[in-house]
Amino acid sequence: MKKRLAGAALALGTMLGCSSVLLAQEVRPSGAAQDEAARTAGHPPDLSGIWTVTGREGFRGPGTNNPGNVSMTTWAEKKYDAARPPFGDKQTFVKTNDPVQKYCDPPGVTRLYNYPWQFTILQAPDTAYMLFEFSRVWRSIAMNREHPKDPDSTWMGDSVGRYEGDALVIDTIGFNDKTWLDNAGRPHSDALHLVERFRRADHDTLELALTIDDPKAYTKSWTEQLQFKLSSSPMEETLCSVSEMEAFQRKVMDPTTTPPPRK
Repeated sequence: MKKRLAGAALALGTMLGCSSVLLAQEVRPSGAAQDEAARTAGHPPDLSGIWTVTGREGFRGPGTNNPGNVSMTTWAEKKYDAARPPFGDKQTFVKTNDPVQKYCDPPGVTRLYNYPWQFTILQAPDTAYMLFEFSRVWRSIAMNREHPKDPDSTWMGDSVGRYEGDALVIDTIGFNDKTWLDNAGRPHSDALHLVERFRRADHDTLELALTIDDPKAYTKSWTEQLQFKLSSSPMEETLCSVSEMEAFQRKVMDPTTTPPPRK
């Protein structure tokens, strides 16, 4: 009798287990509903891939010194007037003072999106990383923590991140003022505050809404929309070398930009 009861209990447990599995299979969402359920359950959106800039070259606004149609302050105007960039409206290779071209300084966060090289996003539970092909620089984004009350001024700033639905939102402060916003030499101050919102519009398209706020340099904040496409090419070595920059300037640019002597 005891053996029969034990057997019946085992059979009933097996049936209930199978029923639970079948029920779970029946209610499991698929497609877009499954993606939304995963995000609701705390799973971040997948932003993996190798991305390359497309369409516009960076986020330069129309006009000489009005990115995003926002005017510069007097301080920023002086900085911009002194810039001698090898790109943009004031392009020159004569005595350039581009900190990247002259010293191989890090380009800075927003300027990195101006270069036609690739980047990738690596997502870990506590940290997201952005690895850039140009100059082999990388960013570390701490997830779900606050900024320190008095962050050190650094080239890439202090970045904290969070997920909002299908977007990775990156908030960055604590910059030094040694980099340019873009290749055309537009400056920023140590008060620069960036908010970046990355989302995958479709499998092959990554969108970035970039909000720039710098009260020392610009009269108001503005937002730019950038787009990147999924690349099938691996990231390669693209290093910034002072010796190569100097050799290029001496052998190529100086002979072509120096007026010939008068006879």
